[in-house]
Amino acid sequence: MSNVERPRIIDPHVHLWDPRTTPRQITPLVKLLGRFPTMLDRVGRALTPTPLVEFVGDTQYVMNPHLPADFRAAVGHHAVEGIVHVEAGWTARGTLGPVGETQWLDQLESPPLGIVGHAVVDDPNALEAQLDAHSIASGRLRGIRDILAAHDDKRVHTWTNPARIRSDEMRAGLVTLGQRGLTFEAWCYHNQLHDLASLADDVPMTAFMLDHMGTPVGLAGPHGGQGETEAERDRILDEWHAGLAAVAANPNVHCKLSGLLMPIVGFGFHQRDQRPSVAEVVDALEPHVRFGIETFGVDRCLFASNFPMDKVSVDYETLWDAFIEIATSMSLTAEQRAALLADNAAKFFRLVDPEPTPDA
Repeated sequence: MSNVERPRIIDPHVHLWDPRTTPRQITPLVKLLGRFPTMLDRVGRALTPTPLVEFVGDTQYVMNPHLPADFRAAVGHHAVEGIVHVEAGWTARGTLGPVGETQWLDQLESPPLGIVGHAVVDDPNALEAQLDAHSIASGRLRGIRDILAAHDDKRVHTWTNPARIRSDEMRAGLVTLGQRGLTFEAWCYHNQLHDLASLADDVPMTAFMLDHMGTPVGLAGPHGGQGETEAERDRILDEWHAGLAAVAANPNVHCKLSGLLMPIVGFGFHQRDQRPSVAEVVDALEPHVRFGIETFGVDRCLFASNFPMDKVSVDYETLWDAFIEIATSMSLTAEQRAALLADNAAKFFRLVDPEPTPDA
């Protein structure tokens, strides 16, 4: 593919981290055993709850750094103009602890075009101070993510109290985000989509971004006791589609076409010795991507990589080759394809005249 033929890409969901130098849950272990990767992996798995190990799929992707240079090395032939970083488990303590991630990102040699930071949205005693500090730390701040993903089955990793998505405090905090012109990055599992639809309906002045199409647990194969049979997978598909339709009924919600190759969805690519081909990824993702675009509309959808989390299943070049092939196979105009690949991200996250990423 020549330079002229490469479509412009802005990747709106990338995690940057360095567990050797920044506060993450795994950082103490990496500092202790980083020179012994086999032992680090063995000890890390032993100390980590099984549902979280199964969610990650391969611990090397969270134990190793993922910095701008690592990202550029992965993009291959794709013309990635820049990225939006989404908060990634920064564990510094104190009310203003999450702000350290925004400060660190802003000082990188190649900082992201936009930053989605972390704040505790349903804590009225902390939220205002955190938002003030994030805004001071970087003019790149565009939104906040406060993870809501939770599941009733204890074999599926739950990230937070499942009641939070339904609380009045969460609604009040989301109003604050909207008043400040900040977006809310909403990540939940498919079983929570109706709750998210209600949340978005109650806070119409705040722009939501649904991460990873609502992460259908066990959609394509067994994970955490979900999707064990074809009948169960059919039920999950129906529930997921109904939930996506409910969320999409709110015009303030956009959708990232991303994250479906995380192990939790059940495709199982991370368990194979050989990486999937472009054709295999297209076969796996196309019906779901099509449903997302048909449900939300082109103007509210964005392709995104979720790297390095999806890296356990697919390499970056293959993933974006598959995205481009899916977009090309649909009855879309050139402008609509460009919207999915870059323009919608630039508009939603207010990225003005992004400069090309070096060596991308």
